[in-house]
Amino acid sequence: MPLVISGITWILSYRCNLDCAHCFFDVQGDLRILDYELAREALASLEQAEPLAWQHVSGGEPLLFEAELHRLLEVIQEHGSKTIGIATNGFWGDSEQRAQQTVSQLRRRGVNGLCLSADDYHQSKLPVNYVRTAAEQIAAQGLTQHSFVVCCQPEGDPPSFTEKDFALPLAPVFVRKIGKGAAVDVLGDTDRIGNVPDAPCRNLCCCLGETTPFAPQMVWIDPYGNVMICYGLIVGNLYESRLGEILRDYSVNLSPLLKILAEQGPVGLYRLAVSNGWQPEAGFADECTLCWQARYFLRKHWSKRLDPEILGPDECYPEEGIRQKMECT
Repeated sequence: MPLVISGITWILSYRCNLDCAHCFFDVQGDLRILDYELAREALASLEQAEPLAWQHVSGGEPLLFEAELHRLLEVIQEHGSKTIGIATNGFWGDSEQRAQQTVSQLRRRGVNGLCLSADDYHQSKLPVNYVRTAAEQIAAQGLTQHSFVVCCQPEGDPPSFTEKDFALPLAPVFVRKIGKGAAVDVLGDTDRIGNVPDAPCRNLCCCLGETTPFAPQMVWIDPYGNVMICYGLIVGNLYESRLGEILRDYSVNLSPLLKILAEQGPVGLYRLAVSNGWQPEAGFADECTLCWQARYFLRKHWSKRLDPEILGPDECYPEEGIRQKMECT
């Protein structure tokens, strides 16, 4: 039986206009934009009776490429989804007229949820009034059920904004030391020296499943055609196989690294990395942080020999500001 997923997050492009310090991705690499025909073929190949419960378009900043975004949204509408969402930093809220037009166009393409970002990282590069204007137009046009403003902050710091600052609900989240954000210093880092969490992938239960660590409920698909069960964990490529085939054939036995992660959790990757020379400087806030940082090391020192295709692309393992934190001493 093929895996039955509930949703897909499409990474339209890794490119972004802000390049925030806490971002998961390298957003200034080579420009690559998702081919909407590739998305159409992927959706047509799904071997499940019901339409997906949701589809989400993210990045990077998807609204930098409006023509390509609207082509992808047209494909998503053809396939059918109960919820269609967009993640954006709201740069298009520089005027009320532009914000009104942008939201109206997205509504016509079936979008019923927009996730905005507002915090000290984004607002060091983008005026908060842009986000306020975008939020006001989203609320004014009735897209309130699945829309909110994500406010990312270091653990222990007071929120950058409150519910009163925007016309949409606020969703505070902590900075995760993942991707480019691995180089961000957050409160409590020194207290975590020696902390190695050993629980399963609980922070990824929305995609990996509540009961079985590797029965994916969703996948990410990026502009290179990579199908991922987590950022940087590739289980197939649409230029080589159809999505339905990738889901039908999925197994943790596809990869030694996946098998370790499924059977031992992120701490298994930690042990593997340490056995290959990794000497982390500090402990880890959670399993997700441990998993990504161990993968970053293994990508350079182990997987290219034994598991060459699973850890990628480069945008999910950015170099800038991280090497001094991650390389063995």
